Amino acid sequence: MEVAPLFIFVLGLLIGSFLNVCIYRIPRGGLSINFPRWSFCPECQATIRFYDNIPVLSYILLRGQCRDCGTRISIAYPLVELITGGLFLLVYYRFGLTLGFVHGCLFVALLIPVSWIDARWYIIPNIIVATGLTLGLGITAAITAQQQDWFYLLEHFIGAVAGSGVLLLIGILGKAILRKEAMGGGDIKLMALIGLFLGAWPHLLIVVVLSAFIGSIVGLLLVAFTERSRQHPIPYGPFLAIAAVLDLIWGEGMWNGYLRFIGWV
Repeated sequence: MEVAPLFIFVLGLLIGSFLNVCIYRIPRGGLSINFPRWSFCPECQATIRFYDNIPVLSYILLRGQCRDCGTRISIAYPLVELITGGLFLLVYYRFGLTLGFVHGCLFVALLIPVSWIDARWYIIPNIIVATGLTLGLGITAAITAQQQDWFYLLEHFIGAVAGSGVLLLIGILGKAILRKEAMGGGDIKLMALIGLFLGAWPHLLIVVVLSAFIGSIVGLLLVAFTERSRQHPIPYGPFLAIAAVLDLIWGEGMWNGYLRFIGWV
């Protein structure tokens, strides 16, 4: 049995636990990620014991309830941890233990809280985007140095500029046609982050097309099976994030498959 995949999955669970802290605290401006250093129950404020803070396992053993007050613990907590662990595994199988793996895991760890916060609060926090752009530039420079290929850095810098530019243009055109805001400023900044991590062509095209397709399907389902109207806003960040992860892991295969389908290769 390989040890690396198990270790990476557990690492993903632990990172997912930290991402839960970010998801809970960042939208609440009065809370810091660093303080208090311990986790606490949102209902009774009791400090969560270390043995009750084991990713996924503690949720199962506690039957999804706070040990002190019995309040239900949201299923979102273990779900975020499992998603992070699973995506870390996929990135490992895609890139192996390389700088590309570090690059991919960092990207995933940024997209998960962005998606969750945008879906819940309709905001994309500047602190996450700014941190992502800083760290992303650093890991991109490291890969450039390792490969001794300055075009790699240039391609990803162009991806950041073009990514935000494309979504800004879509937002301007959408506002002119629909007579209302079609794209939020947070989505534009998120696309800059996505472009930096993925690069320019054809990744931006894949992300824009896939996110629009996924968003359309989800929007139609929400209108059909819930009480939402067509005028009800739907956060776009999660669809951009899903499309970006799909491109990160399977983008090359999808693009080559498309080229074969249209007979270009």
